[in-house]
Amino acid sequence: MKTESGKKAEAGCNDGRVVEVSGNRLTSTCGKGDDHQYTVGKDAKITCNGKVGTLSDIKEGSTIRMTMCQDDKNKITAIDCGRHIPELAIV
Repeated sequence: MKTESGKKAEAGCNDGRVVEVSGNRLTSTCGKGDDHQYTVGKDAKITCNGKVGTLSDIKEGSTIRMTMCQDDKNKITAIDCGRHIPELAIV
Protein backbone atom coordinates (compact mmCIF):
# COMPACT_ATOMS: atom_id res chain seq x y z
CA MET A 1 0.00 0.00 0.00
CA LYS A 2 1.41 3.38 -0.92
CA THR A 3 0.94 6.54 1.05
CA GLU A 4 0.41 10.00 -0.40
CA SER A 5 4.14 10.61 -0.24
CA GLY A 6 4.59 7.55 -2.47
CA LYS A 7 6.37 5.57 0.24
CA LYS A 8 5.25 2.04 0.83
CA ALA A 9 4.20 0.98 4.35
CA GLU A 10 6.62 -1.43 6.04
CA ALA A 11 6.11 -5.17 5.57
CA GLY A 12 3.48 -6.43 8.03
CA CYS A 13 2.03 -2.94 8.34
CA ASN A 14 -1.00 -1.32 6.75
CA ASP A 15 -1.88 2.35 6.61
CA GLY A 16 -5.52 3.36 6.85
CA ARG A 17 -8.04 5.99 7.84
CA VAL A 18 -10.28 5.14 10.79
CA VAL A 19 -13.96 4.70 9.97
CA GLU A 20 -15.10 3.36 13.35
CA VAL A 21 -13.82 1.95 16.64
CA SER A 22 -16.23 -0.25 18.59
CA GLY A 23 -15.06 -2.38 21.50
CA ASN A 24 -11.95 -4.20 20.29
CA ARG A 25 -12.97 -3.87 16.60
CA LEU A 26 -11.56 -1.26 14.26
CA THR A 27 -12.84 -0.47 10.77
CA SER A 28 -10.54 1.44 8.45
CA THR A 29 -10.43 2.54 4.83
CA CYS A 30 -7.41 1.53 2.77
CA GLY A 31 -5.73 3.45 -0.06
CA LYS A 32 -8.11 1.83 -2.57
CA GLY A 33 -11.10 3.21 -0.65
CA ASP A 34 -12.27 -0.20 0.62
CA ASP A 35 -13.33 -0.70 4.25
CA HIS A 36 -11.68 -3.44 6.29
CA GLN A 37 -12.46 -4.73 9.78
CA TYR A 38 -9.82 -5.82 12.26
CA THR A 39 -9.66 -7.13 15.81
CA VAL A 40 -7.31 -5.19 18.07
CA GLY A 41 -5.37 -7.53 20.35
CA LYS A 42 -5.85 -6.90 24.06
CA ASP A 43 -2.08 -6.39 24.41
CA ALA A 44 -1.79 -4.16 21.32
CA LYS A 45 0.68 -1.30 21.65
CA ILE A 46 -1.10 1.96 20.82
CA THR A 47 0.61 5.31 20.38
CA CYS A 48 -0.96 8.66 19.51
CA ASN A 49 1.33 11.53 18.50
CA GLY A 50 4.28 9.69 20.04
CA LYS A 51 2.62 9.08 23.42
CA VAL A 52 1.22 5.87 24.85
CA GLY A 53 -2.51 5.74 24.21
CA THR A 54 -5.55 3.51 24.26
CA LEU A 55 -7.95 2.40 21.56
CA SER A 56 -10.46 5.00 22.75
CA ASP A 57 -7.91 7.74 21.90
CA ILE A 58 -8.17 6.87 18.20
CA LYS A 59 -10.87 8.96 16.56
CA GLU A 60 -12.84 8.62 13.34
CA GLY A 61 -10.93 10.10 10.41
CA SER A 62 -7.51 9.60 11.98
CA THR A 63 -4.74 8.27 9.76
CA ILE A 64 -3.13 5.22 11.34
CA ARG A 65 -0.38 2.68 10.70
CA MET A 66 -1.35 -0.79 11.90
CA THR A 67 1.04 -3.66 12.58
CA MET A 68 -0.63 -6.97 11.83
CA CYS A 69 -0.25 -10.28 13.65
CA GLN A 70 1.93 -12.64 11.60
CA ASP A 71 -0.49 -15.55 12.13
CA ASP A 72 -3.73 -13.59 11.61
CA LYS A 73 -3.74 -10.66 9.18
CA ASN A 74 -7.08 -9.49 10.61
CA LYS A 75 -5.60 -8.97 14.09
CA ILE A 76 -3.73 -5.80 15.01
CA THR A 77 -0.78 -5.96 17.41
CA ALA A 78 0.14 -2.25 17.27
CA ILE A 79 -1.38 1.03 16.11
CA ASP A 80 0.46 4.28 15.54
CA CYS A 81 -1.71 7.36 15.13
CA GLY A 82 -0.79 10.97 14.62
CA ARG A 83 0.21 13.74 12.28
CA HIS A 84 3.50 12.01 11.43
CA ILE A 85 1.61 9.23 9.57
CA PRO A 86 1.22 10.30 5.92
CA GLU A 87 -2.30 10.95 4.68
CA LEU A 88 -3.71 8.24 2.42
CA ALA A 89 -3.91 8.80 -1.30
CA ILE A 90 -7.34 7.24 -1.89
CA VAL A 91 -7.63 6.08 -5.51
